[in-house]
Amino acid sequence: MTTINDAILLPLTEAEIKTVMQKALAQFDIAKRDNLRNRHINIQYDCILRGYIGEYAISKWLTENGITLTATNYVTDGDAMDIDFLYKQKNIELKTSLLPDVDVNVETAIAKRDIKVIQREKIIEDLKGDIHLQILYNQRRKAKDEWLQQQIINFSQIEIDELYDKILAKAYLSTCYFVGWIDKDILIQNINILPIEKRMWSFKNSKRTFWNCKIVNSNAPFSLLQFLKNI
Repeated sequence: MTTINDAILLPLTEAEIKTVMQKALAQFDIAKRDNLRNRHINIQYDCILRGYIGEYAISKWLTENGITLTATNYVTDGDAMDIDFLYKQKNIELKTSLLPDVDVNVETAIAKRDIKVIQREKIIEDLKGDIHLQILYNQRRKAKDEWLQQQIINFSQIEIDELYDKILAKAYLSTCYFVGWIDKDILIQNINILPIEKRMWSFKNSKRTFWNCKIVNSNAPFSLLQFLKNI
């Protein structure tokens, strides 16, 4: 069982966040389509940003612990699926989420929420990702979204320093928690023991369905290092 005691805080510097912001801004026109739900443009940018921040934070942590990724953000052959990381021919997918407001803190979210493994296939055995990681940001989703919608931002002209303040990007300095991971084989086992009606889930206004993968039943973050080194 994974708990808050297993979570790893991935701190970042202001310079690192601004570098990632620049990357997210450069990709914003390409990535502007919102594939989860219809959201305000400011919220869309923040969603893209936290994905990139999560990738940067995990890559940095792995590198500091002796793991060198083969590739980042690549597209699989014959498929339009973007894979976050490649390591020794294993596809690694990273999920990033803000906290549901009712959860209040990371500890509660770990106990209640899922690693958000998107259901793209009819049966779990056809899952493409080999390893799935989950990051939780210690920021309340609804409260943040409501605040972001009040900000007036011209993304085509704004400078990074101003944007950093406009979206309160300093919140990412010390709110990024790596909370759990699971590999494909174990996920398949876990899904197949569930009743069919409980194998997938979704949420209001979502365009996606997810496999049932509770964070609390996943692996402790630190154990990922040895798992990767043993591949």
